[in-house]
Amino acid sequence: MKRLCVIILLALCRPAFGQPDSLTVYNWDDVTTANPDTVYALNLSRSKLTSLPERLSNFKKLVYLNAGKNKLTSLPKYLGELMYLEELNVEKNKLVELPPEVCHLTSLRRLIVNRNDLEKLPDCIGMMKALEHIDLYDNPIRNLPESLVFLENLSKIDFSGIQFSERFQQGWRGKLPGVELIFDNPCDCME
Repeated sequence: MKRLCVIILLALCRPAFGQPDSLTVYNWDDVTTANPDTVYALNLSRSKLTSLPERLSNFKKLVYLNAGKNKLTSLPKYLGELMYLEELNVEKNKLVELPPEVCHLTSLRRLIVNRNDLEKLPDCIGMMKALEHIDLYDNPIRNLPESLVFLENLSKIDFSGIQFSERFQQGWRGKLPGVELIFDNPCDCME
């Protein structure tokens, strides 16, 4: 019951996407001595991080996490334990893959992974039933997992900056007819 009340309260207090207006967004220095159960939104962007702090695993009630514009090459497995997380922003890092543990984020609605080095998404992404928006802009994605078709709430995927053939684009438009797929002009580069 307590978890349900927190979710309802958060849904009523904040906008659909983006940095939460009604929640206090803390920086890492602000929370080093805080009770982790009182922190719901955390901004670690532009902190020159090469990895996420191990202590972040204690912040189980996070709803919003921005770790964008750092130097992350991987994400820790404990990230999958942040069950309340609704928005994860890891844009403009050096990520080459998303760990399968990210698929345990079943409350995640918005996944922002643009401007990384991702060549694929984890096959288990279809487990993320709340996922509505995926931003893959400017990643060297070459293939997509078929499990994307199981994301019933998915409304938008941004593929800008990624070259796909016309056949590839048409194929995915057919598989995800109710989803806004943002593609650049097709190329003859991938058949």
